[in-house]
Amino acid sequence: MSPNLLGAQEPSHKANPSTLSLRCLKGCIGAEVQDIHLGASLPEGAFAWLRDALDRQGLLLFRGQSLSPDELIEFSRKFGPLQEVAQKHYQMAGKPEIYIIGNAQEGGQRVADKSVGRLWHSDQSFIQCPAMGSLLYGFQCPAEGADTLFANMFMAYDALPEETKQRIEGLHAVHSFARYYELLRERDPSQPPLTPERRVAYPDVVHPLVRKHPRTGRKALYINPAYATRIVELDEPESRALLDALFEFQVRDDFVYRHKWQDGDVLFWQNVGLNHKGTAFDEARYTRRMHRTTVAALPDDYARSLLEPEGRLAS
Repeated sequence: MSPNLLGAQEPSHKANPSTLSLRCLKGCIGAEVQDIHLGASLPEGAFAWLRDALDRQGLLLFRGQSLSPDELIEFSRKFGPLQEVAQKHYQMAGKPEIYIIGNAQEGGQRVADKSVGRLWHSDQSFIQCPAMGSLLYGFQCPAEGADTLFANMFMAYDALPEETKQRIEGLHAVHSFARYYELLRERDPSQPPLTPERRVAYPDVVHPLVRKHPRTGRKALYINPAYATRIVELDEPESRALLDALFEFQVRDDFVYRHKWQDGDVLFWQNVGLNHKGTAFDEARYTRRMHRTTVAALPDDYARSLLEPEGRLAS
């Protein structure tokens, strides 16, 4: 039985297909699911088992996959409705559920978003019901560079001093897509300007600094430097000081797993409790093409992730 890293209940033995097993990636986060092909028919109980494993481990790795776009979409949909990303110009033609990341080209035109994800972030935290999970398929991976780092926000919260926990559990942060997009265009001027229509479609939202996993109840920090701009209840100097301190604390080495990609890797991670970011690679030497799908969170799941003002778990 794999370690219970995220404080979830162990999976039901009835839901545990005997053909599947887990191998831990690092003590702080993640497990590799072995002996599975995501494009094939999976054994009875496999999806419930995988959902339980995701709850416990936070991140699942599937190596050696060969998935068509339709197979990736079909597998992803087993875990909930899919949502489109804000970067509409890098959606796969005819399959808007898939967001292409990297520097790949088709017909001499770049079809992948090469500069996204270089800041620590949690996917879709700039919308009212942020994504439950994300799946990223390494269709073509550079031989070096382009790693993805994941930081365990459950562990980060647990490691905070008690007085800090008490202070932040009643606080809320503004998450801004518009501000993030400005930073993105500074790094990559080839990104098209943010249109008024997209600005209206993605207004600033407010989330608590602490959320809980909707099924396990474990508390996690829920802030990230890509989208969180200020703390609502504090003045600007105090807000900036607290955010900067938390941003630095939550990426301590003992909270972080670095994934080195191989062609055919699929990573599936939950967005409550994990922040992540990508690293650079030599774009002149290598082509990178990654296919991402995003599993939406239902409003009830988001509601179950909230704390009451006193810091007690909401029912």
